[in-house]
Order: sequence, then C-alpha cells, then structure tokens
Amino acid sequence: MHLGLRELRRRPGRFAPLVLAVTLLSALVLAFSGIGTSHVGDLNGAVANSSADLLVLAEGAEGAIQASRIDREHVATVAGLDGVADAQPLGEARVGGRIDGELHDVSLWGAGPGGPGAPEVVDGRAPQSPGEAVVDLADAHLGLGIGSTLRIADTGDDLEVVGLTADRRFASIPTVVVTYEQWEATLDATYPDADDVEPTLIGVETAGADADDVIERIEETAAPLAAERPADLAAGLPGIAGVRASFATATVVSLLAVSAVVGLFFLVSVAGRRRSLEVLRAVGSPPRTLAAAMLTQVLLVTTASNAAAGGVVALAAALLPARVPLSLAPRLWLLISAVTTVVAVLSVSAAVRRLRFLDPAEALGRRP
Repeated sequence: MHLGLRELRRRPGRFAPLVLAVTLLSALVLAFSGIGTSHVGDLNGAVANSSADLLVLAEGAEGAIQASRIDREHVATVAGLDGVADAQPLGEARVGGRIDGELHDVSLWGAGPGGPGAPEVVDGRAPQSPGEAVVDLADAHLGLGIGSTLRIADTGDDLEVVGLTADRRFASIPTVVVTYEQWEATLDATYPDADDVEPTLIGVETAGADADDVIERIEETAAPLAAERPADLAAGLPGIAGVRASFATATVVSLLAVSAVVGLFFLVSVAGRRRSLEVLRAVGSPPRTLAAAMLTQVLLVTTASNAAAGGVVALAAALLPARVPLSLAPRLWLLISAVTTVVAVLSVSAAVRRLRFLDPAEALGRRP
C-alpha cells in the first residue's frame, strides 16, 4: 500500500491521463442517464409532481389524461367520501399560444387556487383570478418570465404570468396553469359548438386515511372513476414506460462498454509498467506487496475519477438553463463507481498475478 501511495505522490503525471479518461467515461454515462430522467420529467412532471394526494380520471381513459372526461357531479361524489378532505376539478387541454408573436403548442391546465392539484410556485404566486397564469422555469427561455404575457391563439385572451413552477412540464411542451374558471372559459370559447366543458381529472386531498383505502372507496362508487397516486399515474401514462425502457437499455449498454474500456485502460497501464514491476520483483519485493500497491492505486484512481465525474455532471446540471434536460442520478453514480472499481481491480489483479511466476534472474536480464 505504501509503495503505491509513494508512486502516486512522486509521479502523479503518470496517472493523470488515466484519471481523465475514467472521469470522462463515467461522466458520459451519468449525463446520458440524467438526460433520460429529465426527459421523462418533461413528459409527465405536471402529473408526477402534482400537489394532490390522489388524482382521479375517467375509468375508460385507461391512463390517458387527454381521453379523460368526468361529469361535474362526480366531483361532489368524491368530495363526500370518508377520508377525503377536499376534491377539486382539474383540467388539461392542448391549445395554441402566442409567445412574443410566435405560435406554440401549449398544455393548458386549470386548477382551483389553493386546492389539491394547484401549482406549487417557486417564484411569484399562484393564479388567483382569470387572466393570470404560472409557467414552468423550463419555459422561461421562450420569454415567459414573471410579468410577461401569453396570448391564447384561438380566443385572443391574454394571460399574465404571475408565478413560476419547477419540474411541472407536460408532454415536453410549454405548460401553463390558470384558474379552473379561466380554463373552462378558454375551452368554451375555443370550441363553442361542443358540449359543456367537463373536468379532465379530480384532485383529491386525503385526511387521516390511508391512500389505498380512499382509492378503494372512490372506485367502489357507482361513478366510472379510477384513482391513483400522482407518481403511479405518471409512470403509467402512454409512452412513458417505453421511453424509460429505451433509456435504461442504452444506459446499461453504455455502462458495460465503459466498464470494459476502463478495464482495458488499467491492463494497458500495467503492461506499460511491466518492466519496473519485474525489476521490483527481482530485487526482492514480494508479489503481495506489488499487488497491494497496484490495487491501492486502482482504488484511489477510480474513486477520484468517479467523484470528479459526479461533480462535473452535478455542476453542469446546476449551471445549465432549465430548458436543458440534465440531472444527476445518485444511485446510478454509486453503481458506476462500484462497477468501474470492481472491473479495474479484476483487470489489475489478473495482470499482477503473472508476477508470481516471474524468474528474478530473467527479469534482471541474466541467464543462470
């Protein structure tokens, strides 16, 4: 161990390329996985991070929010159940919105002020009256800052941005939350020939009851309703499982490839130092001492590299604007650290093992 530490102190430049290579490879896997995680959040964040304890949608919607339409009378039915402290209608619809004159597809949400499902703002305040809206930080780059205005293309109504949310986008498009009354008015004006505007979801706040019990009570009513926790509903939205599986598969393949490359890097490193190791063995250094020295170096190099990789990705995620989908996954960071360290240790162990069978005279260039 001391031999390995001495070499690290005396010749750090020898290990610098190895540290840089492992750092970049680990950061690549972390960044790729982080982009996948953030992309999923862009698709379902408004549901996954809802302030409601439970979300209720029409039974026939099969998890598709856009297909859910709930009779207004069913909101009162849910509100009257045991274990329900509050139940409020929620709405979601796709509309055209003009931001600085440019037309964008917008996910327009309606929620009652202060009720379950109402937006939790990180800056400014929640909408309290018609004509007010909150948007997500990830959409601020479009010009949707506090005090800015968004115009509904089909109605010409202007919405003033009064607050900002975080991690609450939906369908990877600009997400705007208004009061439920404003949402109803907008949909009614956009589709004047349609039937009455109906809620898309019901936001439920539970009180002193287990969520599973409340879900069971809701689904036992005569109303065709299905209730789920926000996180469960978000995970089951159409397409989410496929996106997660795609990124997970790509991450696993990348991790295996990076592990193999790290192992080869350490094998090449040992091969490049073979002569010096043979000389040390020939002058009397026990194989155990050489193995301990090499393994100490491997542990320090991989630990420092993976720590640097996590720091780089975390710093990038913090400094990049919210519209860039990047986040650090701590569990994956630990997994990458463990896998690369184990592969590196096994690679070096296999190379050092050969020193046990070295003839000292042959290592010194002498023949008996």
